[in-house]
Amino acid sequence: MPVASLHAAAELLASADSATGLAAIARSIGCDGDPAPLDLETRRALRLDDAVLDAGVATGRGALRALLLTVRDDASIREVLPRYAGRLAARAAHVLWVIVAFQRSRDEVAIAAWSADRRPPRVAALVVDRRHPVDSDAETLRALSVAAGERDVLTHMRWVEILGRDSLTARFYRALERAVSALASSSPVGTQSQRHEAALLDASRLVFLAFLEAKGWLDGDRGFLVRHFDRCATSGGRFRDRVLRPLFFGTLNTPFSRRARTARAFGRVPFLNGGLFARTSVERALRGLTFSDDAYGALLFDVFGQYRFTAREETSTWTEAAVDPEMLGRAFESLMAPADRRRTGAFFTPFSLVERVSTSALAAALQDDGARALAGEPLPAARARSVLESVDRLTVLDPACGSGAFLVHALERVATLRATLGDGRDLTTIRRDVLTRSIFGVDVNPTAVWLCELRLWLSVVIESEVDDPLAVTPLPNLDRNVRAGDALSGRAFGSPEVVRRDGKQLRVLRERYVVGVRRSGNKK
Repeated sequence: MPVASLHAAAELLASADSATGLAAIARSIGCDGDPAPLDLETRRALRLDDAVLDAGVATGRGALRALLLTVRDDASIREVLPRYAGRLAARAAHVLWVIVAFQRSRDEVAIAAWSADRRPPRVAALVVDRRHPVDSDAETLRALSVAAGERDVLTHMRWVEILGRDSLTARFYRALERAVSALASSSPVGTQSQRHEAALLDASRLVFLAFLEAKGWLDGDRGFLVRHFDRCATSGGRFRDRVLRPLFFGTLNTPFSRRARTARAFGRVPFLNGGLFARTSVERALRGLTFSDDAYGALLFDVFGQYRFTAREETSTWTEAAVDPEMLGRAFESLMAPADRRRTGAFFTPFSLVERVSTSALAAALQDDGARALAGEPLPAARARSVLESVDRLTVLDPACGSGAFLVHALERVATLRATLGDGRDLTTIRRDVLTRSIFGVDVNPTAVWLCELRLWLSVVIESEVDDPLAVTPLPNLDRNVRAGDALSGRAFGSPEVVRRDGKQLRVLRERYVVGVRRSGNKK
């Protein structure tokens, strides 16, 4: 029976802390058969390993089946579900599966499905903080519940589509576009183009902070932005001047020991660096610019408050019904004027194309053994070391990088490859190293460059296990890695001999700059 309202859907998600709660979600989407526990022999046949504490199956129409799982506290739902999807696709491909899972330690409930058109399958999932379901979570569950029809194959296709990000993305874009337009229109200062650029910068910074907030890095408060907005609104207003300017320009780009009293009042907020939260040329030109509190409130409550944010971008095996960093690029492209989009060539690149082109380029650069390693083939130790040395010398350049789709994917592939080849450092450290050494981009649009830097920075912080915000390592300085310029119509670089002669010295200086500027706390 379809879920009657968003409130009812949110209640189902909030109550999913047991086998009974999981079964209730399965019933709501059409798998209404009584759940049957899986015995040890069946679990072994399906290769459900010890990451699962409890497992059962609820039947639906035709070949539809809901696998109900309680995941162990020390396992990750985002790692377990793609693994099980691959095993179910191989051993029970005739069944149209949906997984409903719960993990107590993180209070997460997940609903996941996949299509049978690729191996390994690409899982589309909704992962919800059971304690704080947001409207987009409830809307996704309600859409799943009304998708059930007479034909099981069609129902399952609808599930996969709903759990994918396209429908969520469209809703998010529309909401963000309205909010940014209202923000820009709320100030009389500057031209319309300047106000729009400044409004988009503020919205993008706040999106970035929403990701950090989800990690608990803003004074450990997952409602940090709303709390400060409410406090400001009840004590005279002027949110941009009294909260955002000291937060952006006096806190996030300043080491804690050097912060003014106003900045220290924000609590345990990390020092990121001076580039991400430095004033742009438009902001320097419009010193008197301000936007209305009502417009900021609409952005915080009607956009950020209605959607779930995740700093984890989609991969070849996982996509999530949440706002992720890739949407920064898509949002930027959707908010550009149509004439600007045509003039600068700013169009969205589908992930499937990003994956295919990036993988082909890396395989060609790393040649035979490197291509095998990228494809997941194990290599003997000596050959693995040889490929790792090749990776050390690798340079990835996107001469028209836009908001960074290719560079982000290349960064993640190269970092994962290093780990596979024997680099024993944690993934955050590996990504930081690959980013500063090997990833370069150019784009004619400065805002696209800025957004590309945001996505690259988020790729570094996503895997960080640091709990204390003040212990977060400052982000690398990328203004020598990602540059604003026209790489496609400029002149040649000049003598190759000069580049070869100075290349090593330039690399040493660049790496020193990338790390040293941020440690000293200097601005660009």
